[in-house]
Amino acid sequence: MTTVLLVEAERRTRLPESPAVTAGPYQVVHAAGAFDGLRKVYEHRPDAVVVSLELEEMAGDEFTRIIRALTDIPIVVVGPGGDAKSIVRVLDAGADDYIEQPVTEMELAGRLRAALRRVARQRQAQGASTLIRTGELEVELDEQMVRKGGEVVQLTPTEYRLLAALASRIGKVAPHRFLLSTVWGDEYMDDTHYLRIYIGYLRKKIEADPADPQYLLSQWGTGYRLANLPVPAAAFSA
Repeated sequence: MTTVLLVEAERRTRLPESPAVTAGPYQVVHAAGAFDGLRKVYEHRPDAVVVSLELEEMAGDEFTRIIRALTDIPIVVVGPGGDAKSIVRVLDAGADDYIEQPVTEMELAGRLRAALRRVARQRQAQGASTLIRTGELEVELDEQMVRKGGEVVQLTPTEYRLLAALASRIGKVAPHRFLLSTVWGDEYMDDTHYLRIYIGYLRKKIEADPADPQYLLSQWGTGYRLANLPVPAAAFSA
């Protein structure tokens, strides 16, 4: 049975529970606050976490970053709308989705299902190969580690998920909608500006010349591709 952990600021102000979450294949576990949430992640090993951004013991993005460092399970954050910086901080901390309040039971259940499907697809794609090499770049899918020329490349969780999605289709064009669905969720499939922004971030960290990319290539009007370049014999240590 799929276990979902709901982490809330106070026990009396619960996040909405949809019958689609509380019934059927889901077992719901409640946590009152961030510290209780961390304990229950260890105790229950949930398959997904839904967390309120407005926790008392620590900020929601800090809580998300801790959980993401422990596991790759889906994390859905619920918080106030209108604060783009907070949303970006939460997503960069490793959240799979952000839902603006007020949130309906139906929307919460739908976003949760989408996050679970997305992670299942990522795990399936990563199962075929755990080490991707192209040119001087290597992506360790098991360890979520990226290196170029043997040096670790520091990426945010969102940047890594985008690069991993491209690496899972190395040499092939990844359509815009595939990348948006895989990295951000089905409801973001028309938000191509997200891709332009984060491809730009990745190029600054990976490409020798971001204006003349060799790894992260654009396929105009279609998507992006991680080039399958020859691997120099001396590029990686044995």
